[in-house]
Amino acid sequence: MKRATYKAVACGAILAGAPVLAQAAGSALAPPAVYAPDTWQGKNTAVVRVLDRLDAHVEVISVPVGTTAHYKSLDITPSRCLQRPPTLSPDAAAWLAVQDKHPNGAAFQGWMLAAEPALGVFESPVYDVRMVRCEGADTEPMLPLLPKPVAPVAPPASDSDTVPAPAGDGASSGHAGSPDIPDAIPDKQETGGVY
Repeated sequence: MKRATYKAVACGAILAGAPVLAQAAGSALAPPAVYAPDTWQGKNTAVVRVLDRLDAHVEVISVPVGTTAHYKSLDITPSRCLQRPPTLSPDAAAWLAVQDKHPNGAAFQGWMLAAEPALGVFESPVYDVRMVRCEGADTEPMLPLLPKPVAPVAPPASDSDTVPAPAGDGASSGHAGSPDIPDAIPDKQETGGVY
């Protein structure tokens, strides 16, 4: 007798927890927000190489994004620094503002790419400025922020397990007083219809 009681209690506990388990299993999660695998990764430091043609001195300068580095008469300010993802061939690009403070000095503002130095050239008779790489901590890529994904709405739990009690005076048919359903089943089947 005791075994039967324990089994009944254990089954009751399992069945009592079933709606909670079903609800937890049915809860919807939003998909993760990710950039495409070929998206360039933002970095917080641009590394540029400066050649002084007068004395053939080469200087490699690390400039944090948003700050200005000074080399002799040059001001170098990176606004963005992007690096290709490891799934693609290595390259780096920086949006640089370079200004020579000499009278009638050259100025440049635009993208410089490490792998394609001829695309963004600082045209100065004294200095040659080239993009080398990006380094430092990761920042957001150039793309706009990812929208927050919306979790799909789970349908409400159905009460199909429970049957509502019939309304009315307790007559044998559970549809007493309903105009759509007749109270009595006709003796004769209707003919000529498709069943």
